[in-house]
Amino acid sequence: MDFEHHCKEAEKKYGARYEKVHTWLDEFASLYPLHLKYKHRKHRHHKEGVEEARKLFGDIGALVAEQHILLDNEGWLPEKKDYEIPEYD
Repeated sequence: MDFEHHCKEAEKKYGARYEKVHTWLDEFASLYPLHLKYKHRKHRHHKEGVEEARKLFGDIGALVAEQHILLDNEGWLPEKKDYEIPEYD
């Protein structure tokens, strides 16, 4: 899902776009070639990332982060250890 779609979904559900949360979650995407861009999810797209977002952006920020992750992962909220598989190296 692209940045704009995430922002629109957050605005629908939480009343604001929360661009800082989405930017933070996808910060590592630029480290990967376009065809492997999904690999950036191992850095913050997990339950532990939601808790880190809570510390940085508060409770609503954590809910926005969770929504972002669920949308990217087709309804799945993984744990960090779930990315410890060879395809995410």
